[in-house]
Amino acid sequence: MWNVDLRLGHFFPGFLVPLPSYPSVAGGFLLLCISIFTLTSPPTYQTQSTLVRLALAPPAVWLFWDFGFETSYNPPGAQVAVGMAVVGLYGVMRIIDTSIVTSIDRVMPLWVHTPTGKVLPTPTSMKDRLAFAIDYAMSLRGTSLFSDRHWNWVPTPLIRFSTGKVSRSEFLMRSLRSIILQYFILDVLDSINKSRKWDTANRFPITSLSILEQILFSISVCVGTTLPIIIMHEVFASVAVALGSSPDSWPPMFDRPFHSTSLADFWSRRWHAIFRRVFVRLSMLVLTFLPIPNGYTRLRIAARAITIFALSASLHVLLMYRLELSNPSHPSLLQTFLDRSILTFFLVQPVGLAVEALAIQPLIVRMFAGEKTQTNAMRVWAWGFMLWSGRYWSDVWVKRGMWGETEHVVGYSLVRGLLKEQWKT
Repeated sequence: MWNVDLRLGHFFPGFLVPLPSYPSVAGGFLLLCISIFTLTSPPTYQTQSTLVRLALAPPAVWLFWDFGFETSYNPPGAQVAVGMAVVGLYGVMRIIDTSIVTSIDRVMPLWVHTPTGKVLPTPTSMKDRLAFAIDYAMSLRGTSLFSDRHWNWVPTPLIRFSTGKVSRSEFLMRSLRSIILQYFILDVLDSINKSRKWDTANRFPITSLSILEQILFSISVCVGTTLPIIIMHEVFASVAVALGSSPDSWPPMFDRPFHSTSLADFWSRRWHAIFRRVFVRLSMLVLTFLPIPNGYTRLRIAARAITIFALSASLHVLLMYRLELSNPSHPSLLQTFLDRSILTFFLVQPVGLAVEALAIQPLIVRMFAGEKTQTNAMRVWAWGFMLWSGRYWSDVWVKRGMWGETEHVVGYSLVRGLLKEQWKT
C-alpha cells in the first residue's frame, strides 16, 4: 500500500550486514563475556579461570575472524566489508587481551565511582559479575553503561566530560541537529567524490592529481572517515538516552580533532580512543619479548610508541587486505603490507612526531612571541603535515573502491537532488 523506500541500509550500513554472519559475531561476543566473567572469580579459582580463558580463546578468535574475513558472506559493498572486518579484528584483540595479556598484567579492570573517584571492589554476586562482564565487553573507551561509574582505564578527558546537566529532551534535540548537519556535510562530500569515476586500477588515484585536487580529496577522506563514526555514535547515544541512560555517559567520540595544536595533540587527545586500550594492552605483550632492562624508561616508552603505531598499521593493512579478498586474483597479505602508500602513511607518522618534538616546536617557540601566535603556527604545521601524509592514505582508500559508484554514503542526496534531480543515491 505504502511504497516508501526508507533506504535504511544506505543511512546505516550496519543493516546490510549479511544475516548468515550473525551467529559468528554473537558467538564471539558471548565467549568474550564469559572470559571477562571469569576475571571476577574468587582467588581460589584463579588457576581454573585462567585455563578456561585460554581454552575459550581459539574458538572465540575463529568466530570473530570468520565474521570479519569470511568472503562467502558476500557483504554488499566495501563499506560493509570494512565495518565487519573492524568488528572482527577488535573482537580478536579483546580476546587476546582478556585471555593472554591478563596473565602478564595482573592489574584488574575495575569500576570507579565517578562522583567520588573511589575504586569499587571486584563484584562478587552473580548479578554484579554479569553486569561487570557485559559492561566491560561493551566499553570501547572506558566509559560505562551505568551513569555513576567509569572504568579505571578511561582517558582523563572523558572523565571530565559533562553535558552541564542538560535534560534528556535537550540532549536528544542537540544530537538530532548535529546528525542533520553532519549528514548534509557528508552529502556534499559524497557528491564531490562521485562527480568523477575513479580508476581503481590506478595505484595512485589521488597523488597523481594536481596539488589543489590532492588537498581537496585528502580533506574529503579525513572528514568522510570522521563523520560516519560520529553519526553512528550519536545515534546509539540518542537511543540509549531515550531509554533512560544518562547524557553524561555518552561523551563525544572525538575531542574536536580539527582544533589540534600539534601532531602529538591530535594522536594522543583529539582522535578517537576506540582502539587505544587494546593497542596499549597488546603492546605490553610485545614488550615482554624485547630485552629492554627495567631501568631504561625512555627506551621502553619509545618501544611502546613504535609498537602501538605498528599495531595500528597492521590493523589498517588487514582492513585493506579484506577488501582485496573480494578479488579472485587478490595480492597476498605481504604484498598488501608492502603497498607503498600504506607504508608511507604509517611510517611517516612517528617520524613527524619526532621532528615536531625535536625541531618544529623549539623553532616555533624561538621564532614567534606570544602563546596564541605559537599555537596557530603549530596548527599550521600539524594540519600541513596531516594533509601531506593523508594524501597517501587517500590513495589507499580510493584504490580499494571506497568511493565506487555502488558505495552508498547517504540514503537520499539533497545536493544531487537539487542539482541533478538524483534524490536517491
